[in-house]
Amino acid sequence: MKKFNLNEAQEIHNYYQEFGYVVIKNVISASKINRFLGAYQQIKKNRFFVYYSQSIHIVTKPILNEFSYIKESMQNASRLAFFKDFSKSFQQCIYAENVSVALSKISKKEKHTSWQNMFFDQSVGTVEHQDSWYLDTEPPGNLIGVWYALEDIHPDSGAFFVVPKSHKIGLLDRNSYPNHNDFVNATKQQIAKFGVDKKAMCLQKGDILLWHPYLVHGAFQAADESKSRKSFTAHFYPSEFKAKDTEKSKILSIYDHKNPKKTENKNIYSAYKFNDYFYNILVYILYAKGFLFKRKIFSMRREDY
Repeated sequence: MKKFNLNEAQEIHNYYQEFGYVVIKNVISASKINRFLGAYQQIKKNRFFVYYSQSIHIVTKPILNEFSYIKESMQNASRLAFFKDFSKSFQQCIYAENVSVALSKISKKEKHTSWQNMFFDQSVGTVEHQDSWYLDTEPPGNLIGVWYALEDIHPDSGAFFVVPKSHKIGLLDRNSYPNHNDFVNATKQQIAKFGVDKKAMCLQKGDILLWHPYLVHGAFQAADESKSRKSFTAHFYPSEFKAKDTEKSKILSIYDHKNPKKTENKNIYSAYKFNDYFYNILVYILYAKGFLFKRKIFSMRREDY
C-alpha cells in the first residue's frame, strides 16, 4: 500500500487525482485516539445511550456482540453532546489540525465544512457505493471522504476497500437511480463491466484515507468476528462551494450549510445546527411505545443485498 507523509503536498495531490484516493500516515496522534477510545468504553454499556445508526438507519441502543463490540455503526457521533467526553474526543480527532492540512493538499482550498460523520466499532460489511448519491457539492465532485484508523486494521476484520480509478468511470446520481437498491446494483454492474478490483485498506493506527465522491468504495464482511475495526468516517467540502440539497423531503433538517458553526480548528466548520441526542431519545421512545414503526429507509449492510 502506497502511503505518504503529510509534507508531500504535490505527491498527495497527484496520487489522489490519478487513483481517486490517497493514504497519509501518522495524521492523528495516539493520545487523541486513546482519549476517544477511553470515553467510548465508558458509554457503550450506558443504559441511557441511544444513537442513530448509519448501517440500518434507525435509532437504537448499543447492541453488543459476544466480543463486546457494538454491531451497528453510529452516524453523527460528534453531535451526541450529552456525553461530553465522547463527543468532544471524537471531534478532536476528526477536526484535528493535520486533517485540514491534508484536505487542503487535495482541494487547494484553506477552509472546509464537515458534513456527516460515523464511528465503527467493527465492520458492518458496507456495500459498495459512490458517496455522491448521498452527499456532494453543487456542482458535484468536490466532496472529500476521510476514513480514520483508530487501531491497526487486521485483514480479517472486514477492511475498508476502494476500487482504484473508479472515480473516472462516471457518476451514478439520484436522478438516474432514485431507488437505493437500483443504485447499489448499478454500482456493482459498473465495476464488473470495467473489470476493476477492490483493494483492501489495512491502515495503521493514526493513518487516514481520503477519497473522491465518485470513487466506488465499501467494506468487506468480517472473516473473524473477534476482530474489531475501530474507525471513523467524515465528509468535508471546500466551504466556498454550495452543498447538494439532500434534505428536500425532510420536514426538519439537521444541517445548516448557509451558517456552518465554528469548530476548534479555525479552518473547519460544522454544518450541523443542533444537538442530536435529545432528538434520538424522543424517536427511540416513540418507537418503544408503538407510535412509530421501525422502518428501514435503506441498509448499508452487504448482507442485505
